[in-house]
Amino acid sequence: MVSESIPELLELLLSTLLAAGLTVGGALTEQAALADLSGGVSAFAAWEVYMGLVLLYAGYTLASRRVFPALGSA
Repeated sequence: MVSESIPELLELLLSTLLAAGLTVGGALTEQAALADLSGGVSAFAAWEVYMGLVLLYAGYTLASRRVFPALGSA
């Protein structure tokens, strides 16, 4: 019984860390994009905005599909 819960807890921990990392990375990328956009619109700034949104969406999706349901059932 305990040996079955250890892999589940490890998966939850890794999913939580990955979701947090993706979200923080997305927020930092968006912050850099805003700094670049303040100097004028460029292709690099547009790419940063896109990548920041992708990272934020990935973090949100991972958290909402794996982390929050697992915490709700505990």
